[in-house]
Amino acid sequence: MMGVIYILLCVLCGVVLCDFFFKELKKPAVISGLPAFLVELPAWYLTGTLFVSWTVYLAAYMFQGKEEPLFYGNLVALGIVVFVVAAWFIRGKGLEKLQSGFRKSKEFFLGENTGKSAEEASVGEQTEQEKKGSAFGPVLYVLLALVFVWLLMFLTLKFEDGNLYVGYSVFSDFAPHLGMIRSFSVSDNFPTQYAHFAGEDIRYHFMFQFMVGNLEYLGMRIDYAFNLPSIFGMVAVYMLLFVLVVRITRSRLCGYLTAFLFTFRSSFTVFRYMAEQGKGNVLNSLLQNTEFLGYTQNENWGLWNLNVYLNQRHLAFALAMLVLAVLLFFPYVERMGESLQKVSGAEEKKPAAACRVEQLKTLFFTKTAFGVLDVKQAVGMGLFLGALAFWNGSVLVATLAMLFFMAAVSEFRLDYLIAALIALCLYFGQSALFVDGSVVSPSYYFGFLAANKTMWGVLIFIVELTGIVLFVAVAGASMVKGTKRYMLLVFLVPFVLAFTLSLTVDITVNHKWIMMSLMLVSMFAAIVLTKLFESGDWLKRGIAVILLFVLTATGLYDLTTIVKRNQNYLVFAEDDPVTNWIAENATTDDMFLTPYYSLNNVVMGGAMLYYGWPYYAWSAGYDTYQRERDVKEMYEASSVEELKTLIEDHGIRYIIVDHDCRTSSEYEVREDVIEAAYETVFEHDTGDWMVRIFDTSKER
Repeated sequence: MMGVIYILLCVLCGVVLCDFFFKELKKPAVISGLPAFLVELPAWYLTGTLFVSWTVYLAAYMFQGKEEPLFYGNLVALGIVVFVVAAWFIRGKGLEKLQSGFRKSKEFFLGENTGKSAEEASVGEQTEQEKKGSAFGPVLYVLLALVFVWLLMFLTLKFEDGNLYVGYSVFSDFAPHLGMIRSFSVSDNFPTQYAHFAGEDIRYHFMFQFMVGNLEYLGMRIDYAFNLPSIFGMVAVYMLLFVLVVRITRSRLCGYLTAFLFTFRSSFTVFRYMAEQGKGNVLNSLLQNTEFLGYTQNENWGLWNLNVYLNQRHLAFALAMLVLAVLLFFPYVERMGESLQKVSGAEEKKPAAACRVEQLKTLFFTKTAFGVLDVKQAVGMGLFLGALAFWNGSVLVATLAMLFFMAAVSEFRLDYLIAALIALCLYFGQSALFVDGSVVSPSYYFGFLAANKTMWGVLIFIVELTGIVLFVAVAGASMVKGTKRYMLLVFLVPFVLAFTLSLTVDITVNHKWIMMSLMLVSMFAAIVLTKLFESGDWLKRGIAVILLFVLTATGLYDLTTIVKRNQNYLVFAEDDPVTNWIAENATTDDMFLTPYYSLNNVVMGGAMLYYGWPYYAWSAGYDTYQRERDVKEMYEASSVEELKTLIEDHGIRYIIVDHDCRTSSEYEVREDVIEAAYETVFEHDTGDWMVRIFDTSKER
C-alpha cells in the first residue's frame, strides 16, 4: 500500500512542479486539438518521480549511519511532498486545477460546450474539425499502448505461486539491475556501490533501480515494483511521441503511424532470413525459430527491437523526458521558422541577396534571437534533464545535443543555454558525488559496429540494419517546409553520435542513440504513409499498405520471438534459503567472493559481488582484468596463510563455494584450504551442488 501511495505522491508532486515550471505544458496538445492529459499525465509522472526519488535518495544518503536509512529517507521526502502539495491546495491552485480538469473532461468526453480559452480560440479550422471526435481516438490509443506494454512487462517478469519468473530474453540485463534493486530493498547501499563490482564507486546509472528498490522496501511486491514504473515510463513515451508528431504535422493518423513504426523496427533481416530457407520450409522455420534474427554484429542479442525496452527498463523513462524536452522547445523553432518565412516571402519585392541578408539578421541579430522567453521553463527543464544523469546518461547526452541543434534555428536561445548549463552543473555534481574520476572517456570512433569501417562500409551497414526507413523519411521531409524539415536533421543527431563518438570501452551501448533517432525519424516516414492513405486513391493506399509491411515486418516478427523466448524462465523461489540467508545476514559492506555470477539466488539476495559476470562491469568502465586475476589467486591459494593475506588485501567478508566454483574452467578451487581457514556459516544441498558460505571474520 505504501508503494502505491508513493507513486500517487510522485504524480501529485509532479502536478505542483509542472504548474510552477511549465505554464504552457498543455498548449502543445490544446493547439493540436488533443486532450491535455496526453501531455500532462506523463509530465506529472516524470517530473514528480525524478524529484521524489532524488529527495528520498539524498535524505537516505545523509542517514546512512542509521539502521534503516531508507526509512528516514522516505519519511523526510514524503513529508516534504505532502507539505508542498498541501500548500499548493491551500493557495487555491489545486482546487482550480481540479475544476479545470473536470471542465475539460466534460468537454472532451461528453461533447459539452463549456467555453474556450484564448489559446483554444486561435486553433485553425482543421483542428476544430478534429476536436469534434477528440477524445475517442487518443483515449483508445493510450489504452492500447497500456495493455500492450503491460502484457510485455509482465510476460518477462512475473510472480506466481511463491516464485519470481524472469524471462529468457531479459535475464542477462536483469542481473545487474536486480542486484542493484535488492542492494537497496534488502540492504543499505549507501554510499552506493555497483552490485556486480563491489568495493569501488558507482559508474552505472542506477537511480531507476533505486526507485524500484525503494518501492519494494515500502512493501510493493518485486514484480509490481519493477513493472509498474517500467509501464508508466513506456506509456509516457507513446503519449508524448504522439503529441509531438501531431503538434508538428497536424495529423493524428501520422501520430498513430509513427507509434507503430517506433514499435516495430524497419530492417531487411526477416526478408533475408526467409530467402535463405529451403523451398517450402519458410513458414516452418519462422514458426520454430526462437532466436532473435540478425546479420550485423550483436543484432541477434535483440539489440534493435522491443526487447531493449524490456531489459533496459530505465531507458523508456529517460526517453519520455527527451520527447518532453523536444516538445516544449519546438515552439521556439516554429517561431523562428515563421519569421524566416516572412522574410522569404519578400523575395518577389527584394533581390535574393537582400533577402538572404535579412534571413541572417533574423537568425542572429534580432532581440528575440538571443532573448529569454520563459525562464521558469528553462530552469525546470535544466533541473529535470540534469536529474537524468544517473537515470540514463546516454539520453541526457543525446537530449542536450539535439537541443543544441534546435537552438541553431530557434528564437530565445538563452532559454536553451540556461537549461543546458543547469543540466551540466547537475551532471558534474552527481559525478563528483558518485564517481572517483570521470564517468565517461569521450573519444572519436568512426563506424560503430560496422565490420567495414569505411564510409561505404558504414552506409551498407546502416541500410542492412535499418532497411528503407531512412529513405522514406527523407521523402517525408521533402513534403514539409522550413524548420519542420530541419527537424529531420535534429532527430538524426543521436544517430550521427552513435557512429562517431565513444563514451565507454563498449561501443555497443551506442545502439541506444540509434534507437532514439529512429523513434523520432519515424515521424517523417509516417508523413509519407499518411499522404498515401489520405490520398483517396486506392492504388496509393495499396502502396501504403505494402510500404508499411516492408517497414515493420522484421519488428513484427521480433515480437513473436520475444513471446516465444519468454515461454522459458529463470525461476527464483521466494523462500530460497540462500537468498534469504544473504538478505538477513549480509550488508552492502560485506563483499562476496563468488564465481562469475550473472543472475542467481545469490544476486537476488542483494549480495555485493567482488567480481560478478565480467561483461557488466567491463561495459561500465571498471578494471575487470585485475579482479579476474584476484579471483583466481584467492580461489587457488595453496595455503591458509596465503589465502588470509589475499582475503584481507581485497576486503572479502564471505566466500562462496558451489557447483559453479567447483566446475570452473578459470581456476581450480582449493576448497580444503578455505575450509581450513574459515568457519562455514551456511550450507545448503548436498554433493557437488552444495552451496557453502564461509565467513572470513571467523577464522579457525
